Amino acid sequence: MSSALEPHKQAEIDSRTAEFIAQEATKPFGWAPAHFLEWATIAAMIQATGLPAGAHVLDVGAGSGWTSLFLAEAGFDVVGYDLVPANVELARRRAARWQSTARFEVGDMEALPAGPAADAALLFDALHHSTRQLQALRSVARRLRPGGWLVLGEPTWLHRLSSGARATQREHGWMERGLSLRALRRDLSAAGFVETRRFFQPTEPYGGRGRAFAWQLARLAGANFWVAPRAHLWLVARRG
Repeated sequence: MSSALEPHKQAEIDSRTAEFIAQEATKPFGWAPAHFLEWATIAAMIQATGLPAGAHVLDVGAGSGWTSLFLAEAGFDVVGYDLVPANVELARRRAARWQSTARFEVGDMEALPAGPAADAALLFDALHHSTRQLQALRSVARRLRPGGWLVLGEPTWLHRLSSGARATQREHGWMERGLSLRALRRDLSAAGFVETRRFFQPTEPYGGRGRAFAWQLARLAGANFWVAPRAHLWLVARRG
């Protein structure tokens, strides 16, 4: 990658070392329940678009590749892109371990490399690392066929107030934004997307009928009418 990259992008690359790959590649995935809730939401959104099995899907900002691996296991032809070469290497090792058909390439979401037109793209937990939201959405739109779908899940504006996000930005130099629904819909429209539809993630598993139930109910209602902690903005949009 070029040394002319923006500081927050270079910080992402620099934070992923060879030692990181070696350690992570041999670990079990160890996902929290949230990962499965997120996948269930993504799967429901894809099903709602009517995307057929075998469709060509881009996973933009794929990170360590878990969403790409799930997409491939669901029967799609998947290419995952990530800015960080170490993430791509880790994802490839995991794909080999799973004997997955998912492929991974280095690519900046704001300027994706040319390639075959895709039927759909997933942009999950990645756009909030970009300072050029509209440019990133236009970049994704250029890689979709007319009528292709974007499936998007990103943290709400509450992420700006998250102590964890602030600590990550302070300690590692990453960009950690929170997104507003209004600005996201505006930029999707400007990037050429139409038929935007919103979805909602289910609550976390919980034990007990008292305080735990009340908290999950409050989170679900809050996300439906406004925002809630640890809830994402989930949207699908069709390229016009």
